Amino acid sequence: MGRRLALCAVVIVLVAAIGGPSDGAATTSRTHVVRLVDIEIKPAVLRVRRGATVEWRFLDRVAAHDVTSRGRPRFRSSATKLEGTHRVRFRRAGTYRYICTVHPNMRGRVVVR
Repeated sequence: MGRRLALCAVVIVLVAAIGGPSDGAATTSRTHVVRLVDIEIKPAVLRVRRGATVEWRFLDRVAAHDVTSRGRPRFRSSATKLEGTHRVRFRRAGTYRYICTVHPNMRGRVVVR
């Protein structure tokens, strides 16, 4: 029984290391999380590879936010909400700039390579 428990612990550590949140560095195509909380976008700059999906999580619960692309290239914007998620798959390389139109000082970028 002890060996099984130790093996499970090793598997959990490996899964956490492989599938953990992005730190802004370029990564493989998978889902990357950006949090909107405390009137901030975290991380403000996210680097991903073509084909990756970015999920914005609205976690403020006090102030409503949205994610609205600016400039070229564009992506489909989210609805304004207090909680929930919005996902976009980035198929083309480029720097995608976006803001929260409710709080224009909240700015972010997704850099796709």
